[in-house]
Amino acid sequence: MMGSATHSLVKALQGVPDLASLDDHALLAIVGASMNLFYAPGAKIFEKEAASEGLYIVLSGEVRVFDPDDPEGGESRVGPGRSFGELSLLLERKHSKTAEAVIDTELMVLPEESFRELLEHTPDLARHFERRLAEQVQVRGETSEGPEIS
Repeated sequence: MMGSATHSLVKALQGVPDLASLDDHALLAIVGASMNLFYAPGAKIFEKEAASEGLYIVLSGEVRVFDPDDPEGGESRVGPGRSFGELSLLLERKHSKTAEAVIDTELMVLPEESFRELLEHTPDLARHFERRLAEQVQVRGETSEGPEIS
């Protein structure tokens, strides 16, 4: 009897810390609901003040996240196996920063509606993102007046 084959994108998602609590079935649902997009160096993934469209997961490459209006405000870099864009989704706000590819970058984008359905059906994941939201809001000094996500 042959062992079950695992989809290559499911294998990639197994290494994403934010999705660690999900089983293969849930990860396969993410693969089915998402789209993979390629960005060349310098290409904008989203701009500050743009509407939030989904959760971004870096499959390969590197993304620079920064505030174009604050050149000394610092930036963060997001590499393979990491996700970003959840703060805008969870707070139902426009993006507060710009994201652009540093090098050739492949992203998996989970649309907002699918992300919300995933949180609704996966309480452990919803709690994980609630903690992430609380940490980020505290660090940024913002108030969390957005909706509950569980």
